[in-house]
Amino acid sequence: MEKSKTWKQEIKFHLGLHLLIAVFITIASYVHFPFGSSKGNFVYLVHFLLLHFSLFGFIYIFSLFNKIFKILFPILFIVVSSFSYWVYTQDLTIGAGMIQAILETNTDIAIDVFSYQFIIFLLVSSFSIFYFFKCNKKLRISSLTSPLFFISIIGVLTFFVVENYKYDAFKNRLPYSIFFNSMKYFKESSIKLREVTAKVSTKEENLHVVLVIGESVRSDHLFLNGYNRNTNPLLAQQKNLISFKEVFTPYTFTAQSVPQILTDKSIDNKQKKQEFTSLYSVLNKASFKTEWIGNQSLERSYKDVIYSNTSKTIIDEFHSFLSFKKEKDLALLNYFSLHNNTLENRISTLHMIGSHWYYNNRVTSNFEYFKPITNSKYFGSLEKETLINSYDNTIVYLDFFLNELIQKLKKSTKKTILIYISDHGETLGEDGKWLHAQEHNASKNPAMLVWFSNNFKKSYPLEIQKLISKKQDSITTDFLFHSILDISKIENYKYLKNQSIFN
Repeated sequence: MEKSKTWKQEIKFHLGLHLLIAVFITIASYVHFPFGSSKGNFVYLVHFLLLHFSLFGFIYIFSLFNKIFKILFPILFIVVSSFSYWVYTQDLTIGAGMIQAILETNTDIAIDVFSYQFIIFLLVSSFSIFYFFKCNKKLRISSLTSPLFFISIIGVLTFFVVENYKYDAFKNRLPYSIFFNSMKYFKESSIKLREVTAKVSTKEENLHVVLVIGESVRSDHLFLNGYNRNTNPLLAQQKNLISFKEVFTPYTFTAQSVPQILTDKSIDNKQKKQEFTSLYSVLNKASFKTEWIGNQSLERSYKDVIYSNTSKTIIDEFHSFLSFKKEKDLALLNYFSLHNNTLENRISTLHMIGSHWYYNNRVTSNFEYFKPITNSKYFGSLEKETLINSYDNTIVYLDFFLNELIQKLKKSTKKTILIYISDHGETLGEDGKWLHAQEHNASKNPAMLVWFSNNFKKSYPLEIQKLISKKQDSITTDFLFHSILDISKIENYKYLKNQSIFN
């Protein structure tokens, strides 16, 4: 009878504790979701309950250390609550970038984010957790002999089972996102860059290379490549524009594809610890101005490559692709300028959020050309037609973005070339698969476009002929590093001219 009473007290304690965790922390990761159908609501409810069940496992084991738990847990609760406020109110993503900003930002700047609403939220959460522990001060909350201990083991295993079934299913949700993204921040970059020591040079001047890195855009959904929908109404009217429809990459997600595209790493290179050379490091040595303007949070795998630019701008840094308040890609153009007043050589890289899921969040309502569109993030409740409609709308938005950029570049006095390459493609229902980061050919054929100005055409007539002659060729993403160095007439640095689309 006594044991039964103790177990009931334990259950009551942990249920109450998880109610507080739900209210002040975990629900923040779900409130911005468009659930859509009742089926979608049910699935996310199950996801929420499984997340809490896994949390119960870790918390119960922690609570076996009774005195330490009662001191440390309220502090951890308040810290995590302070993060969840911003997820609740701003739909911010607790990623490695935010962890970096918190740890590296000056105190006076950090104070600016405080508001009376934030203070009230923090005070209420602090009072709630301390009052809860005060009311249960004398309670023995956990025991190795309790049935809850064995249930907690199942809870811990649930975390690993779900993560194995779907990567980042829990890791991108509070409170797990804080822990795992802190680990990402403290880890070293997975790619080691080789220092460029040679006296690299070029005799070229007034050259402007504009590199646009897209996201999840597959080649066969461009009207320019024969797609049956007019997803490129503006680009189809542009002169000096070439589309390469047969581009291949084995990498189907950004963390692998971007560092390969921007270095001399070949797609055939399988060695993980080998050193590679950043495209920007070579160009810096040749006195190019190198600038990065991105709409994606930097990942550990390619962060050092981006930092090899002479200037770096990340817009809307704390809203990742998970956020429904993520800035649209057109905002990138607000940070891009032509720099016509000097003869210096320049490379400007614009990194888009592109066609990353959730597709509807990548476009404004006036780009919803194809309807009906999706109304939920849960695939099980969506029709294939609505998913492809929403995806194709992101391609129409890309068409507008690149056309706006080209119109801006036409005003430049420089010899200008624009190269657009998506990091990878997207699987759209083939063999029952969706999105990317999985083995399917649909994700391995990214879109690629090249546009050049009239000044560029006059200065590089032979290179343009070779470029046009290769548009039907099958090429790999290895081309980019060597092509840009080739068109930049880089001297005293060895690159593979046979990989260049200008050779």
